Amino acid sequence: MTTPTMFSAIPVLLSLDVPATVNFYTTMLGFTCPYQDSGFAILQRDSVYLHFTGCSEQHLVDWSSCRVAVDGVDALYEQCSSQGIVHPNSKLEDTDYGTREFGIVDIHGVLITFFERKSQAA
Repeated sequence: MTTPTMFSAIPVLLSLDVPATVNFYTTMLGFTCPYQDSGFAILQRDSVYLHFTGCSEQHLVDWSSCRVAVDGVDALYEQCSSQGIVHPNSKLEDTDYGTREFGIVDIHGVLITFFERKSQAA
């Protein structure tokens, strides 16, 4: 019997205002929006998909986060830094577990950490 293999995951994140979230990710981070209605959106950049669903409770949105693997984390950091969207406590750094990473917080408080693997660790 063949062992199942997983290839990717699509996080469903929370948004206080789905149209505003779509605007942020398309304008600031270069995502496209292949689908949107008033309470749900699918955002895509390269092979990464993020789904956002409407939520009216800030404390739940504040706990919404994900990590996105990238190539070229330094260039993405420069782009995000110049736009003022890097989280002040999550500047670009090398970790002990083999990644180089930084985080942003979107307009509603969702944390997205972008990372690049420096080795096979992580």
